[in-house]
Amino acid sequence: DSQSNPQTAVQLTGGILNKHPALVIGDSALSTCAAMAPLLTGTTLQFCMSPGFKPPLGGTAYSIGTSPPLQAEAIMRFARSHGWTRLAMLNQNDATGDSAQKSMLDALTEPENRSIHVVATERFSPGDISIAAQLSRIRAADGQFIVCYNSGAPFGIVTRGLRDAGVDLPVFTSPGNLSYVELKAYGDSLPRQLYFSAGPLPPDGPQIENGPLKATDQGFLEAFNRQGLRPDWGHAVAWDTGSVVIAALRARGLGAGPAELRDYINGLHGFPAIQGMADFRSGDGRGVSDARILKWEKDRSTWSIASGPGGTPKN
Repeated sequence: DSQSNPQTAVQLTGGILNKHPALVIGDSALSTCAAMAPLLTGTTLQFCMSPGFKPPLGGTAYSIGTSPPLQAEAIMRFARSHGWTRLAMLNQNDATGDSAQKSMLDALTEPENRSIHVVATERFSPGDISIAAQLSRIRAADGQFIVCYNSGAPFGIVTRGLRDAGVDLPVFTSPGNLSYVELKAYGDSLPRQLYFSAGPLPPDGPQIENGPLKATDQGFLEAFNRQGLRPDWGHAVAWDTGSVVIAALRARGLGAGPAELRDYINGLHGFPAIQGMADFRSGDGRGVSDARILKWEKDRSTWSIASGPGGTPKN
């Protein structure tokens, strides 16, 4: 367990490399994945489970999921379709906050997003217990929607701050917060309109939509339900990573080296994953690019798929 500490992740990676593995699955945070990557480049395949990590083009690293730029594009398209044009950003001072802010600002340079304007850019530091001042400035700026890519405890600070300040705006946050356990813990402090940008994850409860992913999604839900678990985004990322790794090992053999496994994965396409239909032929290490907007349905304690591909309005 790296405990989300980059230095610890590097130490653990060094110990693992002494065993000469063909691939390493980990870590689950942007900062730790980035710290591990230089040790693994060119010798060992890396499967990071943070969508914020950017695999080098044509390299030996993978992060199976929609990238921050695609998530940002979906958010902007969905916001435009609802007439929300005044954006407030609220992020922690960390690598995830930096990545999210850059992706959102880059998305706003696209011509189709010229109607959206940033009216507030607020940051808070790890260890802060109040964001009242930041929310006061957002309120004064008359924002129409908020993007805050803060996962775990920092997101709890945001939700409680919003509730205490009486700020009732649509909130878009990291898919890392799409956790049944976490969202139950935050309970009544959750925004009334809470959205996530992620793949077309099947919610546990509502009927699965027909399509090429239906059988895969059903198998995913049933496997966890048999264990008395409700799978969410974290489970989906681990499932997709494991599915791709297992497919490669089955195809090339348990004794396959990094180059053999990489060649197989980079040619993989038409592969049904929980986060969308996977295609690795572009060499970007992502595999899936089907960004959707998911809405938290508080009354049902699950989410719904609120958009079509890329954040387009659903018919």
